[in-house]
Amino acid sequence: MKQNPKTSKKLNLLAFFGILIFFSSCSNDRDVFPLVTEVGEVEITASTTDTIVTIVVNNMKVPVYLSIPEGCNHESHPAVVVMHGSYGLWYQNNPDSKVMSGQFTEWQNILAQNCIVGAFVDSYTGRGVTTRTEKWRELPDNIRISAQFIRPRDANAALTLLKNLKYEDGSAVVRKEDIALLGFSDGATAVASTLIDLDKVPKDFEWTQSEDGNEYDASDGILPPQPKPEVGFAGGVFYYGGSVGFNYWGKHPCGSEAMEGNVFYPYAPMLYQIPANDVLTENTLCLIDILKEKGAPVQMEYYEGASHGFDYDDIPESDLARQRTINWLKDLLNMN
Repeated sequence: MKQNPKTSKKLNLLAFFGILIFFSSCSNDRDVFPLVTEVGEVEITASTTDTIVTIVVNNMKVPVYLSIPEGCNHESHPAVVVMHGSYGLWYQNNPDSKVMSGQFTEWQNILAQNCIVGAFVDSYTGRGVTTRTEKWRELPDNIRISAQFIRPRDANAALTLLKNLKYEDGSAVVRKEDIALLGFSDGATAVASTLIDLDKVPKDFEWTQSEDGNEYDASDGILPPQPKPEVGFAGGVFYYGGSVGFNYWGKHPCGSEAMEGNVFYPYAPMLYQIPANDVLTENTLCLIDILKEKGAPVQMEYYEGASHGFDYDDIPESDLARQRTINWLKDLLNMN
């Protein structure tokens, strides 16, 4: 059965002046070689359960809703960074409410019940976007919130935040080697993009995007992916996202040249949660086939009775996928 959202929970709003995460930037608030400055330790009390922290990525404010589980007898916890889909993070698209939508409140509960810290990243509102609709779905406007190269920077910034999260006694809240990614739809694409292994990409590969016969490159704001951090994500869960990305990774995954011409390959294990009834499913299945043939660490679960967005549908497939996700995360994050 679905787990009910929490109806009342105290939210602590902490101001972390001087310890925000900054990225160097060039013109148009975009950078080619982003560098994280030294980040001080972020300190919370032992009683903190919910906290919103604002990090700054490419001069843009990115709120992160931190959920710390209660009653868990761990010196440090595993954690999951959660990337929202096209409709954003907040209940009724209102970030001022400080209340996440029902889907993410449910995931907050699920993670907490399993003693996992949750970091829910809002990639939209700080960039002046409410939902990924109308112009935000198309190039060139989509560049501002790109799941291929902007949102992965948010994910990596949240990773850094979690690594620097401390209790008052100086002990770590999170085990830095045991942090995973979880994403839905546009957020799932961001999960894959964050985990790309650049060591497997040809050095002369050009990072561009194209749509309707128009091609966009660095002069338009297209950025290369970030390299894997020294201690990167342990893995990622991909719920019903797309795997073309305006041709960011090269050849279309369903095309005849995809085996050599598509450069996507993850540096960490990925679990794909794929519904049968979704226009995005075909291109993702093609990519999964390619990745398996290349020997990539990917696992796929397929749901015949499910459609796009099925995670929040009241159907058995949603509950099954959630349980499979938690079981997979427990193995990945050394919880068994």
